[in-house]
Amino acid sequence: MNEQMATATAGDRPGRREQNKAENRAALLKAARSVFAEIGYGAAGVRDIVRRTDLASGTFYNYFKDKEEIFSAVVVDMSAELLARHQKGRVKAKTAEEFIRSHCTVYMNFVAADPEILAFGRNNVGAVRNLIDKPDLRHLADALNADIVSAISRGILPNVDPAYLIASLSGIVFEISVIMLSRTPVDPAGAADFAARMLLGGLGNLPRRA
Repeated sequence: MNEQMATATAGDRPGRREQNKAENRAALLKAARSVFAEIGYGAAGVRDIVRRTDLASGTFYNYFKDKEEIFSAVVVDMSAELLARHQKGRVKAKTAEEFIRSHCTVYMNFVAADPEILAFGRNNVGAVRNLIDKPDLRHLADALNADIVSAISRGILPNVDPAYLIASLSGIVFEISVIMLSRTPVDPAGAADFAARMLLGGLGNLPRRA
């Protein structure tokens, strides 16, 4: 019996170690998100992040090499949340207006509704902008590309250049969100409507592909 218990305990150890690793990484990401939201990427340091956890200072480097890497990881986590919301909206659109308005509204509400994400956006505009074209965030553009190509094939969007449309959607919505975040009170509905009207007004004038 004792031998069986010892074998079971030994078998559980690797699983527990992996769970501890996952918990430690999650704690660091949660702390980093709060720190970056409060004081911004430029002012934040690794020590500020570790102090928000119960971990030893050296533990940080078991998971992230520096502040830049954990900032990127925080943004990637946020982008996963954003992507999940987009997948419930854009793919259900039945018209071009529904597609564009869904994209704009989901994005603006995401960055404005949660106080911590709102603060994160306000205090890290430059740092986030520098990450947009990095491989870690490529999944957002890939998902938008897939949704646009699908919408074109179904006749929901006109047969325009998807790459140009992705650039327009991403650029316009992001830059309008930057202005929105700088204002008090924040108006996600107004920002989304402005972006959607601008995009929809130009959509009819775009050249069609052969």
